[in-house]
Amino acid sequence: MSLKIRAMTPDDIDHCFTLTQALKWPHRREDWQLALQLGEGTVIEEQGKLIGSAVLWRWGDSAATLGLIIVDNQQQGRGLGKQLMLAQLEKLPDCNVRLHATEMGKGLYEKLGFVSCGEIRQHQTRAVTTLPEPVIPAGLQLRPATLADHATLVTLDQQAHGMHRPALFDHLLRDCQTVLLQDDQQQIQGFASLRRFGHGWAIGPIIAGDFAVAKALVASLMQSLQGEFLRIDTDAALPMAAWLQSLGIPQVDAPATMVRGTPWTPQGMQAFGLMTQAMA
Repeated sequence: MSLKIRAMTPDDIDHCFTLTQALKWPHRREDWQLALQLGEGTVIEEQGKLIGSAVLWRWGDSAATLGLIIVDNQQQGRGLGKQLMLAQLEKLPDCNVRLHATEMGKGLYEKLGFVSCGEIRQHQTRAVTTLPEPVIPAGLQLRPATLADHATLVTLDQQAHGMHRPALFDHLLRDCQTVLLQDDQQQIQGFASLRRFGHGWAIGPIIAGDFAVAKALVASLMQSLQGEFLRIDTDAALPMAAWLQSLGIPQVDAPATMVRGTPWTPQGMQAFGLMTQAMA
């Protein structure tokens, strides 16, 4: 039977949503729409039926992420995941490419040149029960981020993980609640965003120079979330995971961070929370 690999279009969103629903992934149609708005999707069709997807995001000239790599459960074992990956990687010849791997996908990604360089802790709760008191570090002030902060936030974000994401910050500053901490000289020391995702709310990205700043940002955003579903994806090497556990927000998954190319060395800022595992 003939397979067709082609670019994803907005008309594919409902079919892609069905793929994630079958895997019990939490993505809403709106989450897929944002993914495609910011990225470039590829799908596999067979006899007019969409049976696989993958999305890439270009974050500047030398960094990209890959995610939402899905093959219909009934089509496993045919090498379709590899075809999707090769189609996407062809477009990224000179990029450092990052993804977060399930156990099922890890072997394929290793064969394609990806190397494990860490782990992500996915923490979530169906209902927030503990609201931590925001402890603002001495000399800092909390305020909402505005469009005037766009360029600075893009720069700080890039320092944390090497990805230049101005289009993402258009969304975070227009459509989400983003807060920041600044010092007496109005220098921004960290920021975080609260947004709708999946079953409820997600906090991320969380970008800060140290954990005290990151913790204050998250605590401030949690104040409106009593009884709400909350998800935060954080690097296993950072102290955010243990703190979330102490708040009754347990770890539910631990995908591997994998890179094809050179892993980024943080430059002053660290990513205490991801935008999403797919977009990183």
